[in-house]
Amino acid sequence: MKKYYLYVLPVMLALIYITGCVVGYTPQTEWERRAFDRSDFKIFPDYVRSDLQKYKNTPVAWAGIIEEAEFYEQNNTYEILLLIEHHYFDWKLDKMGSPQLYYLSSQGEGTFQTSWYLKKDADLEYFMDRFAAGNLAIVYAKPDTVINDVVLLNADYIRIIDKDHFLADQVNYIPKEALKYRNSDNPW
Repeated sequence: MKKYYLYVLPVMLALIYITGCVVGYTPQTEWERRAFDRSDFKIFPDYVRSDLQKYKNTPVAWAGIIEEAEFYEQNNTYEILLLIEHHYFDWKLDKMGSPQLYYLSSQGEGTFQTSWYLKKDADLEYFMDRFAAGNLAIVYAKPDTVINDVVLLNADYIRIIDKDHFLADQVNYIPKEALKYRNSDNPW
């Protein structure tokens, strides 16, 4: 009986350790939680490109890397216009290391665009750093239109994750739901 424990115990401890390292994505604010709960995670940009009317105004949650961020001053606000490169995301977090990392797929479905508004008294330098190219944007939004294959979204909430807290070159996967519109004309 003792020998049995010598073999089983290390295996059980290893399984507990491994399974405890990856956890599901957790929204950070109540605002994000509401957007997260309303979103359909199985609708991707190519779905919207193929049938905008079907998916228009359907809440989605997309992850992507900010390519460009432009700030426009308006009367009482700043508008931040974001161009984002979509990446598939399995909505999991690796808690093993420090810092904790999100792993995006190296695959995705092209670019999408959205905007966000700040009050005029916001710390503009802080937000310019947060919305900088190369950071990860988790966007909860509704598709509005498609222009030149870029999906334009009306954002309900955007969470920014610094480039030190994610990798987009370690995982190469495509969710089965995304295979619906995969074709040779779209090499994403």
